[in-house]
Amino acid sequence: MKQLKKKKNTILIETFDALFIMLLCFGTLLSAMLMKGNSEGGISYIIDFKTIVITIAVIIVYLFFVVKQSDKELKIMISKLFNK
Repeated sequence: MKQLKKKKNTILIETFDALFIMLLCFGTLLSAMLMKGNSEGGISYIIDFKTIVITIAVIIVYLFFVVKQSDKELKIMISKLFNK
């Protein structure tokens, strides 16, 4: 089996992927740090509708990008493996 050659932009895509995941982790940790304790000893926090919509939109765009790229790479891999 021949190994598939890596494209030049693979490093850029992998860097974007890693930075995006790190950004999501940072956002999760930051939101946990910003939660305020109330007088009853429990934790209460405010959910901003705007922030939820933006977060969901970013996740959908990211998933669309990942699925599109994965589909393209899968087609290339299948064509190289089976169409010799």
